[in-house]
Amino acid sequence: MNHGEDERFDMCRLLGYAAPVPVTTRSVLSGNQSAVFQDMTQLHKDGWGSAWLAADQHTPGEHSTADALTTVHKQRSPETGAGSLDLTQALAERLSSAQIVHLRMATDGMACHAENTHPFLVDGLAFAHNGSLMPAETIDAFVEPSILAGLRGDTDSERYFAVIRSKIAAGHTLFDAVCDTVAELRPLFPDASMNALILSHDALIAVHASADAEVPHDLFDASGLSEADLPQDHRTAYYLMRQRRLDDGTMIFASSGLDIVGWEPLPAESVTRVDLATLATETRVLSPV
Repeated sequence: MNHGEDERFDMCRLLGYAAPVPVTTRSVLSGNQSAVFQDMTQLHKDGWGSAWLAADQHTPGEHSTADALTTVHKQRSPETGAGSLDLTQALAERLSSAQIVHLRMATDGMACHAENTHPFLVDGLAFAHNGSLMPAETIDAFVEPSILAGLRGDTDSERYFAVIRSKIAAGHTLFDAVCDTVAELRPLFPDASMNALILSHDALIAVHASADAEVPHDLFDASGLSEADLPQDHRTAYYLMRQRRLDDGTMIFASSGLDIVGWEPLPAESVTRVDLATLATETRVLSPV
C-alpha cells in the first residue's frame, strides 16, 4: 500500500476489556503496561478517546440510555494523549466492567477535531477503528440515507460504523451486523485493515480483519522517532490483534505495542463477541476474500 500525497490515513491503537467486576485498565494490564500503552501516544499523537460502562449519571451529551442500569459513556479529546492527565486517569483510575480505548495517528488531510476522534458513540453503541478504507465515499452506498445524513465527521471510520448501524436498523443483531459489514466491505478494500472494537451495554466485540494490510513503515519513518522509541512489534506486526483471558474470566483485546507474554493472536479475518453478563466468547471466522 503506497501512501500517496492525495491519500489520507488513520492509524491507531486499540485496547479493550470485559471483566466480571468494575476494574481499571491499569489493573487489568498489570505491571507497567498501562504506562506503556499511554507512551504509544508519542507516535499516535492525534487524539484519544475511551468508552466504558457505568451506572447512568444523567450527564447530558456523554451517554446514551440503552439500559436502565448500565450505560455506555464516552470521553474524547482531539489533543495528544502524551502527558495527558485525563488519559492517565482514564487508564489508571476509571472503574468499569468493560472499556475500550483508542489512540489516533492521523495523516495528511485528516482533521484532528472532536467529530473525527474515536470512539464514536450513537444509541448506546461505541465504535473505534484502526485502519483506512479509502476512498471513504465508496462506503456511502451501504449506509441508510438517514444515518448517512446524520454523520458529523469526515472519516472512513465513522462511515464503517454507519454501515453497522444501518444493518442494526434493518433488524440484524449487533454481532451479525458487524460480521456482515466486514464481509460486505472487504471486497472493496481487500488490502485494508478493518480492525475495530465495539462496545454496547451487553457485549464487547473485537474485529481482527487485516490479513493483507501492509505495515505503514513510511509513517513510522516520517514520525521522527528512533527505532528504539517505536512501540514493540510495530515494524513486524502492526495490525495484529491479540487476546488474553485472565484467571477471573476477564477478556482483553489489544493491538500491538504491549508486552505479549501470555497473549495469543485473534484468528485472522474474524469477529469475536464477549457476552458481558457471562464473559463467554463466540468467534466467527469470515470467509476469505
